[in-house]
Formats: sequence, structure tokens, C-alpha cells
Amino acid sequence: MSIIKQRVLPKTMRAAVPLAVLLGCGYLLSTKITLDTVMALPAQLAHITWQAWVASVALTVISLWAVGRYDGVAHAHFKTRIPNHQARWTGSMAIALAQTLGFGLFTGAVARWRILTDLSLPKAFQISAFVSLSFVISWVVVTALACIVLKGPNWAFWPSVGVLLAAPIFAWLLFRFPAFDFKRLSRRFDGVRLQFPTLRSAGALLLWAKMDTFAAAAAFFVLLPTDISPESAIGWAGFIPVFLLALGAALISNTPGGVGPFELALFTMLPQIPVDALLTSIVAFRLVYYAGPAACVLLALFIPFGAKPRHPPYPIPNLSEAPNSELGVIKQNGGYILADAKSAIAVWPTGQTLTALCDPIVGDAQTAIIALTAEAQTTGRMPFIYKSNSKTASIARARGWVVMHISDDALLTPVLFNLDTPARRGLRRKLRAAQKSGVMIQSATNPPWTQMAYVDAAWQTAHGSARGGTMGRFCPDYLSDHFIALAFCDDDLVAFATFQRCKHEWCLDVMRHTDQMPDGTMHALVTHAVQAAASAQIARVSLAATPACPDPSRAMFRWAAKIAVTRAGGPGLRQFKSAFAPSWQPRYAAAQNQPSLLLGLADIAREVHHPAQIEPVFPGVPIHNFHNVDENYELASQHAS
Repeated sequence: MSIIKQRVLPKTMRAAVPLAVLLGCGYLLSTKITLDTVMALPAQLAHITWQAWVASVALTVISLWAVGRYDGVAHAHFKTRIPNHQARWTGSMAIALAQTLGFGLFTGAVARWRILTDLSLPKAFQISAFVSLSFVISWVVVTALACIVLKGPNWAFWPSVGVLLAAPIFAWLLFRFPAFDFKRLSRRFDGVRLQFPTLRSAGALLLWAKMDTFAAAAAFFVLLPTDISPESAIGWAGFIPVFLLALGAALISNTPGGVGPFELALFTMLPQIPVDALLTSIVAFRLVYYAGPAACVLLALFIPFGAKPRHPPYPIPNLSEAPNSELGVIKQNGGYILADAKSAIAVWPTGQTLTALCDPIVGDAQTAIIALTAEAQTTGRMPFIYKSNSKTASIARARGWVVMHISDDALLTPVLFNLDTPARRGLRRKLRAAQKSGVMIQSATNPPWTQMAYVDAAWQTAHGSARGGTMGRFCPDYLSDHFIALAFCDDDLVAFATFQRCKHEWCLDVMRHTDQMPDGTMHALVTHAVQAAASAQIARVSLAATPACPDPSRAMFRWAAKIAVTRAGGPGLRQFKSAFAPSWQPRYAAAQNQPSLLLGLADIAREVHHPAQIEPVFPGVPIHNFHNVDENYELASQHAS
């Protein structure tokens, strides 16, 4: 019996609250509206000119057109790949029906599910909830702007100021936390992840909300009487905040069509307009904006779309044939291969951008950039290219993109690698120091994952959480196809280095060590890997990229660049890699415009410094983000036994 109460009572309350609001508003309106006013409505409606009716219908069409754009954003957010025109038409029809019948989440979801035959009911509910919530948030911002700029009611001033002050903070939160993993709350929510809209999507929703609500306000405004006294008239600028606030009352009430709160709010905020004239305009507006579109949609429900979603992205193929071995990092950062008949490129969905890593795997950069741009638009993101070579950067620049030199890749030719050169005397000194300390370097044919997990945990305890994004993190599944070099001192593993591998190249990836590591050990690990690559006839070894060290002319930019490079470990990394006397190949970032470039770079920085959690190395034991070295010893001993 208690279970029945727990399930039935909330549903009953949800249905009873709108009914109670409707009855309460009806009672309050009955004190303002007399029976004679209601009986005179037909005659009053007849006095509205045909030009006003036509203008109101046209503005209603514009409003519903803008409304459909919410669904276009929602389908991109959820990656349904429903054709954009079908998504928008469906949104217009679903919202037109839901705003008339009320219970918008349910009626809107059912309408979308009925019209789009290939859309599942759960996904329809997700889209309906996304559209409803995003519109309410957008309405809050638009209404606050209108109340400040157009001088709404006095009581709305300070709440509007609070909303506008909170808006930038909200935008920053969307950037800083693009998703929330519910697994952090409880393991029962494993796999449940809430993806927030991108800033681009949020901006689009705000734009469409403004167009929608302003067109709806205009559709009402043209129906207001023109034959009233000047004292009773209200201007367009003064009417918009009043209409938006009344619309908000209707949204919050959740009554069918907002009936009751909408009327009560208008009568309260427009006391200067005669009751009969205002009631006539309200009824006319409801006929045009609610009843008419809902009737058309009911007919359209009998002819649903035969939607054919576009093909989803290709799954990650075998990357052994890729020209850049570092593309293997997409196995850990949620990336995938974007492929069509002419090209394939590795892409990585960051918070605000869709980032293409390096250069096309197959095909030319021109085709790959076109595919990247289309895919970014489909997913509600901005296209961004990261760590491309000069050829791809030139093609992007020719297309009008903004290009920036961001890093330099340290490259070695293993078969030509010779220690006995003047440029590598510093490396020889480091190798001698490691040899004197008794460090033993060997390749890992059967990697000691437990000992490596301890080294990784000890390193994170000393240096902070491991970086991610474009940098690999310790995980046996991820490292299983890497070349791994191990460093032992007195039979204890003190350091290791891993290299991503493809047919023609190896690339330095994960480097970890303990505090007991002798000087020169990391140099010895990399040297061992280069010599192993030479034995395997690998054409090229990349020591990975280091941040570029620009020298801008302006002092402020020079100061900012120095800080950025220092925080990224640029000078130290370049000094370490320079010991191997590599050749330096410039790498570039590119985006459609300067703001997109800056946002893309900020996206990369956030993903690198605050990566999403990955699966634990051992079941039930999180290996990343250790903060207690004693726990690491305990972990290693448990698995060793």
C-alpha cells in the first residue's frame, strides 16, 4: 500500500496543482470580468480589422518558425542525426500542440515520437525536456534584458539585475563543466552522464528565444485596440516586458495554454486598458497563436515523417596505418574517426569544439575540413584543428580560417640516430650518470602492470593528477599496444616510458617515475626506445610536441606567452628533448575565426588539466588521482600477492 502511495500521490499532485492554479486564477478573474463583458466578445472580435488578423497570423508563423529551431539545437545536442529540416518542423508542431494542451513535457514528447517514426520514445522525452528547460532559462535572460532596457515594472528591476549578473557565471560553468558524470554520486549511476549544451548552442537558444518571444509579443500587440484613449494606450517598448512576464506566469503554472495566470498577469500589469478591450485582444491572440496552429498540427499528426537519420560516425578502426601514431590517444579521450568516401580524420569532441587531431588519416585536408565543419554543425560545436602540419594549416588559411603556430614536434630518424655527435654530448653525459647508478633498461614483453600502477600512483602523489586530453594516461587496456621501456634499480621498477605505435612511427606518450629514480633514467628510457625502433625499421620517432616559444613584438603578449609556455612545461620539456638533437617540425591550430580559435585552445587546456575519469585499472580500484602514498603501497602489495 505504501508503494502505491509513493507512486500515485506524486502523479496526482502534478495533475492537481495546475488545476488548482486554474481554479484560483478563474476566481480572481471573475472579480474583474462580468457576464456582460463575456457576452459582448463576439461583437468586439468583429471590430478587429482584417489587417490586424493577417499581421498577427504572420507574426505567429515567425514565432513558430523560431520555436522549431530549439529542436534543431536539441537534436544536434543529442546527436540523433535526424535531418535538420525534419527536426525543426517537428519542433514547431510539437510545441504548437504542447503549448495549447498543456503538460508540455508529455504532450511534446508524444508529438515528436509520433511525427518522427525513427525517434524512440525515451529520446523524444529527452528532447522535450531539453527544449522545455532551455526555453525557460532563455526566457529568464531575455525577460531580464527586456525589463532593464525597455523599463519593465519597477518590482522586476532588481531580479533582472541579478539574472544578468549571474548569466556570465552560468556561461563560465557551461565551459568549465561541459558534462557531469553521475557515477561520482553513486556507482549505481555508472554510465549515466549529463552533457550540458555548448556555449554555441546556448547562444543559439538565446537568439531563437528572443525572436520567438518578441514575435509572439508582436502578434498580441497588433490585436490591441487602437480606438482607446491616449491615457489607456501602451507603447510597443512598454508592452514587451509585460508580455514576457505574463508568459512566464503561464509557463510556471503549467496549465493548458497558460490559461488563467497569463490573463491574470496581463489584467494586473495593464490596468489602464479597459477590461473588455484587453479581454478581446487576449481571446483573439489565443485563437491565432494557440488554437489555429494546434488544429493544423492535429491534422499533420496523421502524416508523420519517414525520418532517415544520417549515418553515425565510424567506430575507431585499426590505427596502425595512420601517418601519426599519436592519434591513438582518441582511444582514451572519447574521440572517433570521421570518415566519408574521400577522407578520414581523427576527431575529438571537446566541450565547445569538435577538434580534428593532426592531419587526415587518408584523403586530402580540403575534403577533411569540409567534413569536419559539417560534423561540428551537426553536433552543435565549432570546428577546430589542433596540431596539424604546415600543409593542412595552409589549406585552412586559404579557406579563410585563422591559423596559429602553437607547438613544435621533436622528430628523430632511428636508423640515423648516433650518440657520438657533438649535439648529443649532453645526452651522453646523462646516459653515463644513469649507467653509474646501476639502472637497468629493458623492453616490456610482459608488462608488470601492478608495479607500473604503483609508479604511476607515486608520480601523481608527487606531481598531481595526471593530465589527459591529448596526453595518454596509465591504463593497461590503453597501453597494451604501446612499446614500453622499463627502468629497474635494485630490482625495483623506478620509471617507465611508453610509445604509441603505428606502421611508420612511434610517439612518446606516458612517462612516469618515482622519487628514487637516478639522474639520467628518463634519457636512458627514450634512448632505448629509439634504438628499438631502429631495430624494427621504424622510419620516425616523435618525442611529442612542446609548446612553441613565440616572441611577439608587444610586451603584454610576450609576457602572456611566457606564462602560457611556462605553465605548459615548455622550457623544461624542450630542454629534455633538445638533448636528443631532434629536428623540430612546427604544429598549428586553426579555427574559423579568432574567438573560435581562443575558445578551442581554452577547450584543449581544460581537457588536458581536468580530464574526465577513465575506467579503473583493476576492478573496483581507481588507479588515477591517488592522494595517499600509503594506500598505493597497500594496493601494490595486495595485487602482488
